[in-house]
Amino acid sequence: MKWQQDISKLNNVEKIKLEKDGLDVIHDIERYAELGFAAIDPADFDRLKWYGLYVQRPKSEGLFMLRVKLPGGGLTAGQARAVAAIAKDYTQDRLAITTRQSLQFHGLKVEFLPDIFKRLNEVGLSVVEAAGDCPRNIVSTPLAGIDKDEVLDPRPLITELNQFFEGNREFSNLPRKFKIAITGSVDNSIFAQINDLAFVPAVKEIEGQSVLGFHVLAGGGLSAKPALAIKLDVFVRPEQVLPVASATAALFRDYGYRESRHHARLKYLIQDWGKEKFTAELLALTGPLHTPGEEPAAKSAEGLFYGIHQQKQPGLNYAGLAIPAGQLTA
Repeated sequence: MKWQQDISKLNNVEKIKLEKDGLDVIHDIERYAELGFAAIDPADFDRLKWYGLYVQRPKSEGLFMLRVKLPGGGLTAGQARAVAAIAKDYTQDRLAITTRQSLQFHGLKVEFLPDIFKRLNEVGLSVVEAAGDCPRNIVSTPLAGIDKDEVLDPRPLITELNQFFEGNREFSNLPRKFKIAITGSVDNSIFAQINDLAFVPAVKEIEGQSVLGFHVLAGGGLSAKPALAIKLDVFVRPEQVLPVASATAALFRDYGYRESRHHARLKYLIQDWGKEKFTAELLALTGPLHTPGEEPAAKSAEGLFYGIHQQKQPGLNYAGLAIPAGQLTA
C-alpha cells in the first residue's frame, strides 16, 4: 500500500479494494460463468469494473454492460469484424461507441464472458482497466497520424502509456478513475481541459534548436462539480511524457482523498494544493523539466471530422462519419 490514511475513515469501496485488488477478480469470472449470476460475491460487483463490467439496472435481470478499450480510438478491420460478431451473437446486434473512444456491449449474461474475453484477446482488444479506480482508456484526436496540420504523431506515446499502465499493480488502486488525453494536433478535439491529465502540442527553443513536445494540463473533470484543468508551467519532451504521467498518477494515488467517493478525483487535490505545490511535488518525482514553450496557433475542429479530407500522406484521404448517439449495429 503506497498511501497512508486512517482505514476507519475509508469509504466502502476503498475497504473492498483493501480486501482484494480489482485486478484479482479475473480469477473469479470463469467460476461465476459456470455458477451463474446469483453466485457473484456482492463485493465483486465493484471489482468487476476493473474488467470493464457494470451491472445493468434492474439488477434482478442479471445482465452486464461490457466496455472495451480502444487506445487512441484505433480499431483495425479484423478487430471490427470480431466486435461485430460478438454483437451479433450476444447483444441482439447492437453496440455503442463512448465519448472516450471505447466500445460497449449491453445485455450480457455472465455465462457469455469467457468466450467474449477469448475472442477479444485473439484480436488484441482489451477490457483490462476499462473502468474502475485506475488509469482509463487513453484518448487522442481521431486524426492522429493523418492530420496534415499535425505538430507530431502521438500514437507511439499512446501505445507506450497504455502498455505501462494496463494491469500495472502500482496504479491499480487509485482513489478514483484517472483519465489521460494526448494530442499532436492543435484543434483541441481531446477537450484537454476536462481530463485529469492532458498533453497538448508545444514548441520550445532549447540550446538554439526548435524542439517539439507538449504542455501539460492537470486536474480537469466534469460530474457534480466540474472544473477546468490548470496548465502547469512545464514543457515536456516526448520521452518525458511517460515519466510525467506516472508521477501524476503516483501523486494522485498517494495523496488523493479516499474518504468520500464524491471528493476523490485529482481535481480536488490540485484545488487544495494549488498549482505551485502540485508542480513542486511533481518535479520531485520527475526531476527538472523545461519551462513552457510556445503553442502553435489553434484551429477550429469544426468540419474536420466529417466528409472527405486530404491526409498528410500524399494521395490519401480520410472519410469522416457521424454516428448518431454513438449507436451501432453489427
